[in-house]
Amino acid sequence: MRNFCFSLAAAGTAIFIVACNDSTSPDKAGDMAADQANAANAVPNVSVPPGYFLEPVSTGFDFPTAVATSDHGIWVAEAGILPGFPPKVKRVNGDGSSTTILSGDELGGRLMGPLTDVTFHDGWLWITHRQVGSNGWAVGAISKFQPDNPAGTFTTVLTDLPSAGDHYSEELVFGPDGRAYFAQGSATNSSVVGADNWLITGWLQTAPTFHDFPAKDVVLNGSSFTTRVAFPLDPEADDVTAPFRPFGSGAVAAGTTIPAATAAAPQEGMIIGNGAVYSFDPAAGASSLRLEGWGFRNPYGIGLDPLNSGVLFVTNNGADTRGTAGETSVPVDEDELQIVESRPIDEEFDDLFQIQLGGSEEFFGWPDFFHDPETGAVLPVNDEEFCEELPECPDFVLDAAFRQGLTVQPAVTELGYHTSANKFDIATSTQFKHEGDLFVAETGSFVPVTGATEFTGFKVVSVDRGGHVSDFIVNTGTTAGTIFDPAGFNKPIDVKFQGDAMLIVDFGVFEPGLQLQQPGTGKLWAVCHGRAGCNKLTS
Repeated sequence: MRNFCFSLAAAGTAIFIVACNDSTSPDKAGDMAADQANAANAVPNVSVPPGYFLEPVSTGFDFPTAVATSDHGIWVAEAGILPGFPPKVKRVNGDGSSTTILSGDELGGRLMGPLTDVTFHDGWLWITHRQVGSNGWAVGAISKFQPDNPAGTFTTVLTDLPSAGDHYSEELVFGPDGRAYFAQGSATNSSVVGADNWLITGWLQTAPTFHDFPAKDVVLNGSSFTTRVAFPLDPEADDVTAPFRPFGSGAVAAGTTIPAATAAAPQEGMIIGNGAVYSFDPAAGASSLRLEGWGFRNPYGIGLDPLNSGVLFVTNNGADTRGTAGETSVPVDEDELQIVESRPIDEEFDDLFQIQLGGSEEFFGWPDFFHDPETGAVLPVNDEEFCEELPECPDFVLDAAFRQGLTVQPAVTELGYHTSANKFDIATSTQFKHEGDLFVAETGSFVPVTGATEFTGFKVVSVDRGGHVSDFIVNTGTTAGTIFDPAGFNKPIDVKFQGDAMLIVDFGVFEPGLQLQQPGTGKLWAVCHGRAGCNKLTS
């Protein structure tokens, strides 16, 4: 174990770390206030609650997505989302530097980006990522390796997960029951492959036959969708696509059943469905897969409740209204937004859900039910809430009788519109305070490609057990220049506690709709109540 303290000095676009082995007692009240003021002034665009300190732990990462800790180390995952930047796992050293212990270019097609999670369990580091799989698709995979011999012990435990589309195989957690739980995002925004998957999310070029796979058998009502705008795969904008089917494959008859993808009955090689949470026995692999919840759009963050091991919390990214704007300035005039997707959904907020484990799988609504932005109550997709700014309201895609047989779960609370509510952790430290509260990283809006017309998110929020949401660590910028200041606090994507300290993974400068992508600006921050908490970080 080693104790840490840090100082921050900004010079141009660089951030430099000075580490020391300071095990002094907590500051007196007056010194604490002065130190906090100095710390706040060092970071140019952030607000920190009274009594708390925001400290840099390590910087210079290329679009990091996750942090893992043990009693002997801290590791950070880099996504590997740009050419020339392979996915990597890095160890954070005692001086604040980082060392690559595993890189995708060591393993070829076995480790591809995006690398979305890393976690430590029973002496192994586990990651969620992509690799070459069925049909040549970039499929989701869950692998493990030992930190002292990563390439030599690299083992894929699950593969052929449907991750060639918009969203991927995401957070992985281990329960006291010995099972591993993981989230799988959807392939599309609202179940229909369209021009947005070429023009906005960009995967249709490499996987033109990919689509959503349901986690349970679903019955369709016969609705189909004509391409909204011309693009290279459909220059006449006249192709017809049905939900859960490949682009341009035509309409389907009402009453058509789309079978679930399962390990026992794979569909086009895929062994699970999209928009779902599963668990498995780490020793048994695919044969032990169990569906825990489905009907999510993008359940990016999951976590077991330390106060009730029978509850799994899930953050879910709400649906988009995908389009392009004539100009990239912010704010965007809604009249300038040209919708390009086939089945847009408007004003659908990010959610916090909970799955009750131990019973039958629960359903959370997607693609035909969403949630009231104020109460979290279940609403049908054709409610006017979801079409106030659209040319027409979206309609159902599931058969009426089938829909009526579904029980849709409400949300615990709503986490904002286009905030990109992602990974989280739950406070248990008396030193840190807020025991039992969830702390959620809101990575921030993507303007204008998701339909967002202004900047929102870019902060860590707390959620108490009553579902009340409060700002905690906030990027105070209001323009692209201040929000994406490379020396500042930019896009939090993961929150994990280690002892009395909160660790925050900051994705760095990244806003593709505004042509902002700057490698080397990702950071790992620590937040502590009083200096003492940050003096106990282990690496």
